Amino acid sequence: MTPSIPITKIINTNNNFTDLESDEIKALVTGMTGFIGSHLAEFLLDKGMEVAGTVWDKNELKNVEAVKDKIPILECDIRDENRVTEIIKEVQPDRIFHLAAQSFPTVSWDEPKRTLDTNVLGTAYVFEAIRKSGLDPIVLVACSSAEYGFVSEKEVPVKEDHVLLPLHPYGVSKVAQDLLAYQYHQNFAIRTVRARIFNTTGPRKTKDVCSDFTNRIVEIEKGKTNEMLVGNLEPKRDITDVTDVVNALWLLTEKGKMGDVYNICSSRAYRIKDILDWAISLSRVDVEFNVDPNKLRPTDEPIIMGDNTKIRETCGWVPKMEMKETLGSMLDYWREEIK
Repeated sequence: MTPSIPITKIINTNNNFTDLESDEIKALVTGMTGFIGSHLAEFLLDKGMEVAGTVWDKNELKNVEAVKDKIPILECDIRDENRVTEIIKEVQPDRIFHLAAQSFPTVSWDEPKRTLDTNVLGTAYVFEAIRKSGLDPIVLVACSSAEYGFVSEKEVPVKEDHVLLPLHPYGVSKVAQDLLAYQYHQNFAIRTVRARIFNTTGPRKTKDVCSDFTNRIVEIEKGKTNEMLVGNLEPKRDITDVTDVVNALWLLTEKGKMGDVYNICSSRAYRIKDILDWAISLSRVDVEFNVDPNKLRPTDEPIIMGDNTKIRETCGWVPKMEMKETLGSMLDYWREEIK
């Protein structure tokens, strides 16, 4: 059928929504052109789902280059309640993967209002649209390990029942998203499941230690720079490959207990120095590095690691990608991107 949404709000006008057979699943991914969202869209298509997605930042359209001809991509500011309602009414999804967010803690200090408007009110608008529509989708809300705040070494690995004491507006906004999902499940029986996602990396990722290391190595390979400056290499971080994360998100909508919350993490703490050594070992040239005092933070948590027992036992999920394999795929990505 032809969508009734104004055509100017559809990025790729060659795609229409289709009438589905009863055994097919229609999925809506908010924030589909973001890092995790773009990988999730590819994953869901491979599962045989009918997928639609929203975009706010058109600069991210390159992330969905591989699937742009297969998916209706709908322009949407999640802070626009009418637009959110319009899209959910039109798509009538069986599953909603709510990933649209202002997702950078550092940005949240400079723009707390935009962060809270996007993450909190945007989530409320999604649930209100569902409540008023009479639809009964499963809603996966992408939450964050940032909700836990500072965790001492003796408290790791962090379980889902750990106290929530976020340390920045982004973390506060994620707690609010988390609890809104719980509240709408309890009060209106909307089928929700909450995913507290720990550090995630892979091709297309930017602004994390793995992408910074692999990007700089490729720049050295291509002669664009000869410097590899790094910060503190001693902290340990729980990092999961994006392919494992999107599999977890899907499994939670298949097998997760509605209304419940689950950590998505590797339950392995990688030392940053080891990640750097593995990345350098995959380089095509010799790479030397130096510690830059300007990259050292006043405080750095010694270790961040989650407990994934709950999702393992509930969904049978097991992270499969090894860190060195992930770094190799990221190096290949940057070799294509950096010309």
